[in-house]
Amino acid sequence: MDQDQSIPVNHDDFIHDIAYNFYGSRLATCGSDRCIKIWDWNRQTGLWILNESIGAHDSSIVRLSWAHPEFGQVLASCSLDCTVRIWVEQETNMKNSSMRWRGLMPLGDSKAAVHSIAFAPEYSSLSIATGSSDGKVRLYSPTDPVRLSNWTVNCMIDFVPGGATDADGPLCVSWCKSRFSSPHMLVVGGSKHKNVKIYQLLSNVFVELLELAQYDSHVLDIDWAPTMGRSYHLIATACADGHIRIYKFWSDPSLAKTHLSDSLFVYDGDSDDNKDDANMKALDTSRHPDDASASSDEASDDTDDSEDSADDEDSEDSISADDDDDDNDGTDSDPDRSSSASGGGLYASDPDRRGRQRGRPSAPRSELASDIAVQPSVPIRRIRWNSSGTLLVSSSDDGVVRMWRMTASGTWREVAA
Repeated sequence: MDQDQSIPVNHDDFIHDIAYNFYGSRLATCGSDRCIKIWDWNRQTGLWILNESIGAHDSSIVRLSWAHPEFGQVLASCSLDCTVRIWVEQETNMKNSSMRWRGLMPLGDSKAAVHSIAFAPEYSSLSIATGSSDGKVRLYSPTDPVRLSNWTVNCMIDFVPGGATDADGPLCVSWCKSRFSSPHMLVVGGSKHKNVKIYQLLSNVFVELLELAQYDSHVLDIDWAPTMGRSYHLIATACADGHIRIYKFWSDPSLAKTHLSDSLFVYDGDSDDNKDDANMKALDTSRHPDDASASSDEASDDTDDSEDSADDEDSEDSISADDDDDDNDGTDSDPDRSSSASGGGLYASDPDRRGRQRGRPSAPRSELASDIAVQPSVPIRRIRWNSSGTLLVSSSDDGVVRMWRMTASGTWREVAA
């Protein structure tokens, strides 16, 4: 599989999408001929062998998505006929017998064309998100996880309040693949208002976390990159104005502060003056080690004296506090003490740190990492990240597939076409 190879797919019309399974050993194609073709890779010959050709929909099929193999060989398709279909392989039936893949009942809740589908990551239960031109995102899951029958809508995002139509453009969806950051996050983009938003699924309800951007042109595709140990997420959008825009997203802004720090030794909350003072002290210590040792001894003595003094003062305060308890009715009239209990002091200047100290998540944030203008300026139809999130592949209306990689300076450049 390390060599270029042409596959005679024999579709009778335009091919709209191709999708590899988890292992890369199986390929599905779909097009305007309303057919899905599934191919298996033969290790001995190195060729792709047709597994099945399925007459799947009543109109053009625009997108395919494979479920994780732990749920079996499950494929989903969406079409301009306003439906989504789930296909399950029947391994007991012969290949190319027209009975190898069993189609479940069509999911026809949308009133407009369905342009995007994506199975949820494997750490979640088996479910699929669909984006349709009516401005809504629907999350389906089966009521019977064994037979995978009776798929129903669990929840829905009203992305365009008041609805939209096919003329308003497609609606694209992509899941966050990381199981270690905030789970069950979904990015949605496109349709009438041409914006991109991030949602999180909490108790079967999608909650909006952040709006990434709003564009002057339609968003045609969107993809969330695997994190692979990064402190931030990467989200790429493909637009009709010929631009690819890549965003950095932090579900925890404390990680953003760490990433944007100029020094590896700068801690949260340090000001520039504190850093300059620390650098001057380190320089003086390196120039005069004897003085530094002497000052250290003096500081140690002062510390011992202060501890003894503090013990005496604590004992006096304790006696005074006992007397006050005898005179008062139990209420605390010290304003400083009540202010400290309400969250002031150390975390007063950093509400994010105070929120994390109390166990509450802090507000997410994002920034535009790169705006790539593809030449010639033609609509970008598809974008996909590789498995490590370091390489981005795009295809556009000029018939060219391009690969993009980030340089050491943080800019993105074309490495192949």
